[in-house]
Amino acid sequence: MSRSGWSAEENEILRSCVEDALERRGSLSAAFRETAGRTGRKPNSVRNHYYNERAGCRGSAGFKPFSEEESEELVEKMLALTEKGYSVRGAALKLASGDAAMMLRYQNKFRALREKRPELFKGAPLPSFGNKASSPTQRGLEAEIKEKNRELALQHDRFTMLHAMFTKLCEMNRELAGQLAEKSINEADAKK
Repeated sequence: MSRSGWSAEENEILRSCVEDALERRGSLSAAFRETAGRTGRKPNSVRNHYYNERAGCRGSAGFKPFSEEESEELVEKMLALTEKGYSVRGAALKLASGDAAMMLRYQNKFRALREKRPELFKGAPLPSFGNKASSPTQRGLEAEIKEKNRELALQHDRFTMLHAMFTKLCEMNRELAGQLAEKSINEADAKK
Protein backbone atom coordinates (compact mmCIF):
# COMPACT_ATOMS: atom_id res chain seq x y z
CA MET A 1 0.00 0.00 0.00
CA SER A 2 1.68 3.21 -1.13
CA ARG A 3 0.55 6.44 0.51
CA SER A 4 2.18 9.81 0.37
CA GLY A 5 0.20 12.66 1.97
CA TRP A 6 -0.04 12.84 5.73
CA SER A 7 -3.27 14.03 7.30
CA ALA A 8 -3.34 16.41 10.26
CA GLU A 9 -4.59 13.52 12.41
CA GLU A 10 -1.65 11.30 11.39
CA ASN A 11 0.82 14.11 12.09
CA GLU A 12 -0.76 14.57 15.53
CA ILE A 13 -0.40 10.83 16.27
CA LEU A 14 3.27 10.99 15.25
CA ARG A 15 3.87 14.12 17.34
CA SER A 16 2.20 12.51 20.36
CA CYS A 17 4.14 9.25 20.03
CA VAL A 18 7.46 11.09 19.67
CA GLU A 19 6.74 13.33 22.68
CA ASP A 20 5.79 10.30 24.79
CA ALA A 21 8.98 8.49 23.77
CA LEU A 22 11.14 11.50 24.57
CA GLU A 23 9.47 12.00 27.96
CA ARG A 24 10.07 8.34 28.85
CA ARG A 25 13.59 8.55 27.40
CA GLY A 26 12.55 5.83 24.97
CA SER A 27 13.75 5.40 21.43
CA LEU A 28 12.39 7.24 18.43
CA SER A 29 12.25 3.95 16.56
CA ALA A 30 9.70 2.71 19.12
CA ALA A 31 7.67 5.88 18.49
CA PHE A 32 7.88 5.26 14.75
CA ARG A 33 6.67 1.66 15.19
CA GLU A 34 3.79 2.79 17.40
CA THR A 35 2.80 5.48 14.88
CA ALA A 36 3.01 2.92 12.09
CA GLY A 37 0.68 0.60 13.98
CA ARG A 38 -1.82 3.36 14.62
CA THR A 39 -1.76 4.82 11.09
CA GLY A 40 -1.29 1.72 8.92
CA ARG A 41 1.99 3.05 7.57
CA LYS A 42 5.35 1.32 7.57
CA PRO A 43 7.85 2.28 10.32
CA ASN A 44 10.45 3.35 7.72
CA SER A 45 7.88 5.64 6.06
CA VAL A 46 7.04 7.15 9.44
CA ARG A 47 10.74 7.69 10.19
CA ASN A 48 11.35 9.28 6.79
CA HIS A 49 8.37 11.59 7.21
CA TYR A 50 9.51 12.60 10.69
CA TYR A 51 13.04 13.49 9.54
CA ASN A 52 11.80 15.21 6.39
CA GLU A 53 9.50 17.35 8.54
CA ARG A 54 12.38 18.18 10.89
CA ALA A 55 14.59 19.09 7.93
CA GLY A 56 11.91 21.36 6.52
CA CYS A 57 11.13 19.20 3.48
CA ARG A 58 7.36 19.52 3.89
CA GLY A 59 5.21 17.26 1.76
CA SER A 60 6.29 15.08 -1.12
CA ALA A 61 5.94 17.65 -3.89
CA GLY A 62 9.72 17.67 -4.37
CA PHE A 63 10.04 13.88 -4.33
CA LYS A 64 11.32 12.36 -7.54
CA PRO A 65 11.73 8.58 -7.92
CA PHE A 66 15.15 7.18 -8.86
CA SER A 67 15.56 6.30 -12.52
CA GLU A 68 17.10 2.97 -13.46
CA GLU A 69 20.36 4.74 -14.32
CA GLU A 70 20.36 6.63 -11.00
CA SER A 71 19.70 3.38 -9.11
CA GLU A 72 22.64 1.65 -10.82
CA GLU A 73 24.89 4.66 -10.20
CA LEU A 74 23.88 4.77 -6.53
CA VAL A 75 24.71 1.08 -6.06
CA GLU A 76 28.06 1.52 -7.80
CA LYS A 77 29.07 4.54 -5.72
CA MET A 78 27.82 3.10 -2.43
CA LEU A 79 29.67 -0.19 -3.01
CA ALA A 80 32.86 1.70 -3.89
CA LEU A 81 32.66 3.60 -0.60
CA THR A 82 31.79 0.55 1.50
CA GLU A 83 34.78 -1.24 -0.08
CA LYS A 84 36.91 1.58 1.35
CA GLY A 85 35.53 0.86 4.82
CA TYR A 86 32.62 3.30 5.02
CA SER A 87 29.45 2.10 6.70
CA VAL A 88 26.33 2.25 4.55
CA ARG A 89 25.14 5.29 6.49
CA GLY A 90 28.57 6.93 6.20
CA ALA A 91 28.72 6.27 2.47
CA ALA A 92 25.22 7.70 1.98
CA LEU A 93 26.16 10.79 4.02
CA LYS A 94 29.30 11.30 1.92
CA LEU A 95 27.31 11.01 -1.32
CA ALA A 96 24.73 13.44 0.08
CA SER A 97 27.49 15.94 0.95
CA GLY A 98 26.27 16.07 4.53
CA ASP A 99 22.59 16.65 3.69
CA ALA A 100 20.71 14.48 6.24
CA ALA A 101 17.51 14.23 4.18
CA MET A 102 19.44 13.14 1.06
CA MET A 103 21.55 10.75 3.14
CA LEU A 104 18.39 9.07 4.39
CA ARG A 105 17.01 8.86 0.86
CA TYR A 106 20.23 7.30 -0.51
CA GLN A 107 20.54 4.89 2.39
CA ASN A 108 16.94 3.71 2.12
CA LYS A 109 17.12 3.34 -1.66
CA PHE A 110 20.36 1.37 -1.38
CA ARG A 111 18.84 -0.96 1.21
CA ALA A 112 15.72 -1.45 -0.88
CA LEU A 113 17.78 -2.19 -3.98
CA ARG A 114 19.93 -4.66 -2.09
CA GLU A 115 16.81 -6.53 -1.02
CA LYS A 116 14.73 -6.24 -4.18
CA ARG A 117 17.31 -5.96 -6.97
CA PRO A 118 20.34 -8.09 -6.02
CA GLU A 119 21.32 -8.36 -9.70
CA LEU A 120 22.51 -4.74 -9.51
CA PHE A 121 25.20 -5.82 -7.06
CA LYS A 122 26.86 -8.13 -9.65
CA GLY A 123 28.37 -10.51 -7.10
CA ALA A 124 29.92 -7.73 -5.03
CA PRO A 125 30.12 -8.50 -1.32
CA LEU A 126 27.05 -7.07 0.33
CA PRO A 127 27.85 -4.61 3.08
CA SER A 128 26.22 -5.12 6.44
CA PHE A 129 23.90 -2.53 7.87
CA GLY A 130 24.94 -3.20 11.42
CA ASN A 131 27.81 -1.71 13.36
CA LYS A 132 30.23 -4.30 12.12
CA ALA A 133 32.02 -3.33 8.95
CA SER A 134 32.16 -5.98 6.27
CA SER A 135 34.45 -4.38 3.72
CA PRO A 136 37.45 -6.27 2.34
CA THR A 137 39.69 -3.80 4.19
CA GLN A 138 37.95 -4.59 7.47
CA ARG A 139 38.00 -8.32 6.79
CA GLY A 140 41.70 -8.08 5.93
CA LEU A 141 42.42 -6.30 9.19
CA GLU A 142 40.39 -8.84 11.12
CA ALA A 143 42.34 -11.67 9.45
CA GLU A 144 45.66 -9.97 10.37
CA ILE A 145 44.53 -9.52 13.96
CA LYS A 146 43.46 -13.17 14.13
CA GLU A 147 46.87 -14.27 12.79
CA LYS A 148 48.71 -12.00 15.26
CA ASN A 149 46.62 -13.40 18.11
CA ARG A 150 47.50 -16.93 17.00
CA GLU A 151 51.22 -16.01 16.92
CA LEU A 152 50.96 -14.41 20.36
CA ALA A 153 49.28 -17.54 21.74
CA LEU A 154 52.16 -19.66 20.38
CA GLN A 155 54.72 -17.28 21.89
CA HIS A 156 52.85 -17.38 25.18
CA ASP A 157 52.94 -21.18 25.15
CA ARG A 158 56.70 -21.14 24.42
CA PHE A 159 57.29 -18.60 27.18
CA THR A 160 55.25 -20.69 29.64
CA MET A 161 57.32 -23.78 28.74
CA LEU A 162 60.63 -21.88 29.07
CA HIS A 163 59.49 -20.41 32.40
CA ALA A 164 58.68 -23.91 33.69
CA MET A 165 62.10 -25.17 32.54
CA PHE A 166 63.87 -22.21 34.16
CA THR A 167 61.95 -22.77 37.40
CA LYS A 168 62.94 -26.45 37.38
CA LEU A 169 66.60 -25.56 36.74
CA CYS A 170 66.53 -23.10 39.65
CA GLU A 171 65.10 -25.80 41.92
CA MET A 172 67.79 -28.26 40.79
CA ASN A 173 70.46 -25.60 41.31
CA ARG A 174 69.23 -24.96 44.87
CA GLU A 175 69.22 -28.71 45.56
CA LEU A 176 72.78 -29.07 44.23
CA ALA A 177 73.92 -26.04 46.19
CA GLY A 178 72.36 -27.54 49.32
CA GLN A 179 74.00 -30.89 48.64
CA LEU A 180 77.39 -29.23 48.03
CA ALA A 181 77.06 -27.18 51.21
CA GLU A 182 76.14 -30.28 53.20
CA LYS A 183 79.09 -32.19 51.66
CA SER A 184 81.45 -29.32 52.56
CA ILE A 185 80.18 -29.27 56.11
CA ASN A 186 80.55 -33.06 56.38
CA GLU A 187 84.11 -32.92 54.98
CA ALA A 188 84.99 -30.07 57.38
CA ASP A 189 83.52 -32.07 60.28
CA ALA A 190 85.50 -35.16 59.16
CA LYS A 191 88.78 -33.20 59.17
CA LYS A 192 88.30 -32.09 62.75
